[in-house]
Amino acid sequence: MKVVVFACQQIGVDFIRFLSTQDSVEISLVVTYELPLDETYGYESVSKFCNEKKITVINPKSVSDSVVEEVIAINPDVIFSIYYRKILPPALIELPEIGCINIHPSLLPFYRGPIPTAWAIQNGERQFGITVHLMDSGIDTGPILIQESHDILDDETGFELYTRAMKLGAKILADNFSSLIDPNRFLRPQKGVGSYFGKKNGKCFIDWKMSVTDIRNLIRVHAKPFNPAETILFNKYFLINKVSIFDMPETPLQGAGRIVRVFGNGKFVVSCSDGYLLVEDYEIAPKINEKEAVIYLKEGNRFEC
Repeated sequence: MKVVVFACQQIGVDFIRFLSTQDSVEISLVVTYELPLDETYGYESVSKFCNEKKITVINPKSVSDSVVEEVIAINPDVIFSIYYRKILPPALIELPEIGCINIHPSLLPFYRGPIPTAWAIQNGERQFGITVHLMDSGIDTGPILIQESHDILDDETGFELYTRAMKLGAKILADNFSSLIDPNRFLRPQKGVGSYFGKKNGKCFIDWKMSVTDIRNLIRVHAKPFNPAETILFNKYFLINKVSIFDMPETPLQGAGRIVRVFGNGKFVVSCSDGYLLVEDYEIAPKINEKEAVIYLKEGNRFEC
């Protein structure tokens, strides 16, 4: 069986590694689109793995006409899209007999779009999903082959959930590979309107007028190694990686963004619109010394909103 794989990031490597162990599979071509940040986040390189395994791999900037022609010439039995960063054209989606199979980390039809795990945390969801589906002319709209639901952990960050979703997805693809390519497989059409969420900005500034829950979720989504959520105090940037809701039932709110308590370990409490947040993990840029810390980390100071 001839297979073409469009794949990026760690899940792409894991799936290609699995395919390379299948005697009945010929990996005819791998198409990837790698970014420098992939290595920063600790993901294996799709290109490097394929070169080591002597699998033909290309890394074009787009799915150009020449790429389409190369895939058409192969005439694959199935195409897999594994976290690939570009949209496949209709000529490829309609090409293979078994179809084009995509994996998406949400419970489709909900949370269509590029980064559903981040939006699930931001929106306070308690669960997320992994969906394997056939591709059609829409974005994440094709009939469902497999779908699993998993809990989102209370303190899980955007990076942690994204990474866990890739591990779960690779396992689902491997465990169900035979049924995915079975001509008699069961297809379940997506029902209802669902939802779509687009990209998120790389930089994110905290609006302390938001609810404590929304601010906490925002900080979780962007926590390092992503770009932490930022806030400004005087002429310094505070890059915040972790907060927790802090109970001060007998203390009236002091206005959004105001520091109301400072602890000896450097942690501090900020007043928000409906409660308080304990800031537990943060960095200050440019850095400050101990003498400056007394000035900046002071009760009554207020972050910009």
